[in-house]
Amino acid sequence: MSKKFLPMAVALVLAVLFGGYWYLNYFNNNAGLATGEKVHFTITKGMTTRDIANLLHEKKVISTPESFLITAKVRRMEDALKAGNYEITAGMSNADILEIIATGKTRYNVFTVPEASSIREIARKLEKEHLGSAARFEEAAVNYTPYPYMETSNPDVIFKAEGFAYPATYYLPEGASEKEILTRMVKEFNTRLTPEVREQLSKNTMSLRDVVSMAAMVEREATFREEMPLIAGVFLKRLEMNMPIQSDTTVQYVLSEHKEEVMYSDLKVQSPYNTYLHPGMPPGPIANPSMEAIKAVLDPVKTDYLYFVADKDGHHRFTKTYEEHKQMIRSIHGDVEL
Repeated sequence: MSKKFLPMAVALVLAVLFGGYWYLNYFNNNAGLATGEKVHFTITKGMTTRDIANLLHEKKVISTPESFLITAKVRRMEDALKAGNYEITAGMSNADILEIIATGKTRYNVFTVPEASSIREIARKLEKEHLGSAARFEEAAVNYTPYPYMETSNPDVIFKAEGFAYPATYYLPEGASEKEILTRMVKEFNTRLTPEVREQLSKNTMSLRDVVSMAAMVEREATFREEMPLIAGVFLKRLEMNMPIQSDTTVQYVLSEHKEEVMYSDLKVQSPYNTYLHPGMPPGPIANPSMEAIKAVLDPVKTDYLYFVADKDGHHRFTKTYEEHKQMIRSIHGDVEL
């Protein structure tokens, strides 16, 4: 390069560097608005880039509408912005905001369904987190049976969808209806029925609905996952011997209020779900179990145990006879009336 062109080249490089710095620190920068607050906004169909820029400026997430428009033009994203409900953090750069809107990363609400939650418990949690109506969710679950294995003609079943709303963490679109939320959960259950699980089910004499019913009781009883196959073995052995299952969890399902401890007087509650009064399986699942609980029922630990009782740490002590069971209860809980 000749000496006379050197100053011109240096000036050009400096101009590019200055321009880049100016763009990054003025037009693309909203650091002065970085409160860390989550800001929600809605882009409707037909809104222009200018409309969006004005909206974001009103929401105090961009410094000026012009800076957002220039960034959109430089990045050639003016025609890529999608309608939807969004959530961003105040202080994000224009480029990051544009990326979210252009990729359609609409706002989602995170909703976690704990393992072995019942339909009523899910409904209450949904309402508590302001994501829907408990009453409408329960109403949707009464007769919802999109898959043949969910169908039942038993008139005593309270919620036909009970047992099939899979416990997991869901990312729910803003404004999702209670029926749509239930649909997501039931689809997730169906997805979890892998070919391996379906193969195990095909070899089992119980229907899928009964397997889920058993798994729900097992998981509600178990504090520790490793005990699930043992508890499943006890319940299945009782069924084989035509003994009542006698699971406290089925009594809790129909009590008007949740109790940490079921009293002996509660065991007399009149309900088809009460496995102390009625032999065999309850009319339907009493909760929505995890796949681990279902697998425990499909592959139980077979023993001679017929009884179990939880100690103060939640671990279960297993016994073979009722006399041993009574002795175990007294050794754990003291001299109680049996």
